[in-house]
Amino acid sequence: MKKVLSIGLLLLFFVGCVDKQSVLFINNMGLCTKSMATLHVNALEIENNAQTFNVTPEEFTIALVNALKETNCFVVSTAKVESVHALPSRNDYLLDTKVSLSQDKEKSEENIFKSVEKERLLMIITLQSRNNGNRASANAKSEIVIDKSKILGIKPESDAEGDKRTLLKNATKKISIALSDAFIKLQ
Repeated sequence: MKKVLSIGLLLLFFVGCVDKQSVLFINNMGLCTKSMATLHVNALEIENNAQTFNVTPEEFTIALVNALKETNCFVVSTAKVESVHALPSRNDYLLDTKVSLSQDKEKSEENIFKSVEKERLLMIITLQSRNNGNRASANAKSEIVIDKSKILGIKPESDAEGDKRTLLKNATKKISIALSDAFIKLQ
């Protein structure tokens, strides 16, 4: 009887320690056969309403540039351009970015052995690209829900950096696809 109870407790413990939901694979690779435009990264505004979830402008810029390049639709430059009038050609665009980060926590007691705590990280990205005659914009939202429930007072290990990387990668891939679609509609 003791063996059955101890196996049951161990099983409950391990089932409760699974704290992540699976993350979907977002494919933004090679959406275009050739480049449609050159994007010059311009203004970046990050609005952070999260307590512990922070993304630096450098981290975001690197992830965005990589995601945009993966689509094969854009040449991306981080060199500063003074104004729209200073763009070298009609296929060059200034890219303004606004990022909003938020973090919500939800806590409840299920019973004396288990308390449920879920944390939701949310990233919303808005891109505005413009040149002398054209404009293209795109919006994307990405979120991850982390289950931080405690069983018998034991909390599973969290991977805050991994969660941040996953959310950042998913959001920048989604926005790169949305911007590619916007540019396809321009042509």
